[in-house]
Amino acid sequence: MSQNAERFLACFNAIERHLQKNFNNGNHGPFRMLLNTAANKNAIYKRFLDDLYAIGDLRNAIVHSDRFDGRPIAEPVDEIVEKVEEIWNIIQHPDKVNIFEKKVLYCFVDDYLSKALNIMLKHKITFIPILQNNLIIDVLNGNHITYWLANQTTVSTTETTIREVLLHAEYRGNFALISRKESVYEAIEIFKKSYREEPKNRYYDAIIITNHGRKDEKMNRYNRFKRYSYLSG
Repeated sequence: MSQNAERFLACFNAIERHLQKNFNNGNHGPFRMLLNTAANKNAIYKRFLDDLYAIGDLRNAIVHSDRFDGRPIAEPVDEIVEKVEEIWNIIQHPDKVNIFEKKVLYCFVDDYLSKALNIMLKHKITFIPILQNNLIIDVLNGNHITYWLANQTTVSTTETTIREVLLHAEYRGNFALISRKESVYEAIEIFKKSYREEPKNRYYDAIIITNHGRKDEKMNRYNRFKRYSYLSG
């Protein structure tokens, strides 16, 4: 057997064992069935599902196909071997969302709007988490402010609280929390799925990274957040 075939099969077997252990109670099963089960629970397998289907088909061709002079007819090329090794490495060591951590900028719900506007202007941002009792309750954005302005006859940002602005919002709570231990691929899936959630046809304004990703998690100066732009698959 060629070196490429040995490398390919070694990675395939490792992936198959990982699937069996983590998604099938350690039991054997058809590779595609294992993949489908994993893809419903794990964003990494979902991201590479089509590639892994093809890798499974190639494995079957190598192992079960007819031979010519003792060698399998199917032979993985360098690019395929490198691809399966890359996928296996990502499965074992996925990038975590904590690579996007940065110092938190926030306001409290009873702060005046002027404070939020000054932070947005100074740091050139358009989204800012809003806290109440050190819990994140919303993410203030330009649409909130515009919608509030449209409903005012006189405006004073130094006398209007963020709470008042949010009360006039067309939609609220359009964000998610995620644990800093989650993979980047999980964050991408959360972002993609948000388009189908209320408010529909609108992606999350922000995915906020915290230690545990829980709504009841108190924010402090050690917490971090990062707004995600859309990341295509």
